Amino acid sequence: MQRRSVVRALGGLALGGLAFAALPAFSLRTARAAPGGPWLGVTMEKAKAGVGVVVLHAVRGSPAAKGGVFDGDRILKVDGASVASPADVSAKVVAKGVGGSVVLEVLRGGKLASVTATLVARPSPEAIFRMELVGEKLPNLPPLKLVSGPGPVSYPKLDGRVVLLDLFATWCGPCLQLGPYYHAFHAKYGNAGLTVLAVSPEDVPILSGWSTKNGVGYTVAADPSDLLPVRLSAPALPSSVLVDKHGIVRDVAVGFELGQVKRTEQLIQALVKEP
Repeated sequence: MQRRSVVRALGGLALGGLAFAALPAFSLRTARAAPGGPWLGVTMEKAKAGVGVVVLHAVRGSPAAKGGVFDGDRILKVDGASVASPADVSAKVVAKGVGGSVVLEVLRGGKLASVTATLVARPSPEAIFRMELVGEKLPNLPPLKLVSGPGPVSYPKLDGRVVLLDLFATWCGPCLQLGPYYHAFHAKYGNAGLTVLAVSPEDVPILSGWSTKNGVGYTVAADPSDLLPVRLSAPALPSSVLVDKHGIVRDVAVGFELGQVKRTEQLIQALVKEP
């Protein structure tokens, strides 16, 4: 499962004993459009029945969302021309370019609606990750299995606690560099109301052995469905999501970078003091 044969736990929660100020994250997507091109901000699929293209998701704050496109809408036409596939919609977007506008004819609840969206330059995957989550309620977590640590691993049991959600893998070098800092956060702020919850799709025996070998004190959980990165729009490993006591996402981070680690700690210090 997901590259675990590439690198096993690297020992001591550090990458070969070396220290880095920053390490690039491991992408969770095999292909993606490059930032900078015209962007509508929807994921789509061809309609399984009937005509048009179904909007699976409109990214929060995207041109589509701002224009009034909703999840589940069916796009029938773009600028008056019928569309039969996501590629048809994408071609119209590319043709208009950044700053151009597209008029979408959509079917919603059996009624036709016209939506105008002004295209912007495609943000980076990390920026989209932030757009989707920060300031919003944390999406529902898939069923997780507690591997080690104090828990809990689900809401509403986590209500009233600050949660630092860490998407990681035992083969991921940047994840292992981040681990000692999150271990320190757990030790320092756990009694003040912080739960560090590290989640991986790897099998429980692998995670349990890694946790025991490295003396991990924070909570480690398995995500057998591997749905959590999708629900959070996480672009890479490690991806971190900081959630306040009311379940609102207050910050996100991708990869390992010391400056971001320091900013995360400062925000934790503030959040554990909030009512």
